[in-house]
Amino acid sequence: MTEGWVDDRYCFACGEKNPIGMHLHFTLTGDGGIEAKYTFPKELQGYSGIAHGGMISLLLDEVMVNLPWLKLKQPVVSADIRIKLKKPLKIGEPVIARAFIDKQKKNIFWVKGVLIRERDGMEIAEAEATCVQVSLDQMNA
Repeated sequence: MTEGWVDDRYCFACGEKNPIGMHLHFTLTGDGGIEAKYTFPKELQGYSGIAHGGMISLLLDEVMVNLPWLKLKQPVVSADIRIKLKKPLKIGEPVIARAFIDKQKKNIFWVKGVLIRERDGMEIAEAEATCVQVSLDQMNA
């Protein structure tokens, strides 16, 4: 069996084959970023009726690492990530996760992300990640 970074479409966040995953879909935006819409179900709550902060972090991480791939066809992994949770998010509230590249130097991308409540634009969380490019050979090694 091959070990390594193989995309078998079972990623919890974006893998369409994962029956219990989030099934995220990403869209390129006019400002050079990407976004994904999501509504957290009760199964991903922390406190009663509130989305778990770790799940919010997962959503922001996923949108940030997918940006270099979708925009530039450069696969990356997050080497460092910082999340600032600003407001609680009620279960069932549709949100939009957005990401954009802040800067790039060779195979390193500094990416910023934000999670906003869809109905009124309220900022729920913000994030920054340092993403490092990996080769497809590394992913299949």
